[in-house]
Amino acid sequence: MELAALPPTAVVDLALVSRSPAQVLLRDHASFWQPPQVRVNAGQSCRSAVRDAARRWWQLTDPRIGDSVGVPWAPTSTRPERGRVERRLLLVLLPPGAPRPYAGPLTARASWWPVTRLLAGDVVTRPAELGVFIDGYLQGWLPDGQHALDW
Repeated sequence: MELAALPPTAVVDLALVSRSPAQVLLRDHASFWQPPQVRVNAGQSCRSAVRDAARRWWQLTDPRIGDSVGVPWAPTSTRPERGRVERRLLLVLLPPGAPRPYAGPLTARASWWPVTRLLAGDVVTRPAELGVFIDGYLQGWLPDGQHALDW
């Protein structure tokens, strides 16, 4: 008997970014740091899920989401019993002068990391190119659209 294919599940890494100085809120996963993740509900867009989470977790009334999107450079393996997982990385930009929040879904340890530390390789992140992705967006040299990242 063949298993019925499950619909894909979408998960978004939501990188909350402060511009001045450039910092990102990351969760500690023991061997690496990663933005908090948001599960996308059936019929919901990734951007809508991120907006809802940013409002709920950090009380951002009108979250600004960057137009550059990180996607896996290779398809993730599929296990029939779990179905395919589609991943995205979206940036949520704190408004200028807004306080940096710590609240949210962060049951694990979380910290604000300077993007310069990510670029210097001082912090192991997933995706690996997180620092370059954020820096490129903030500096304006990363064009809008989808960019392949190594999860």
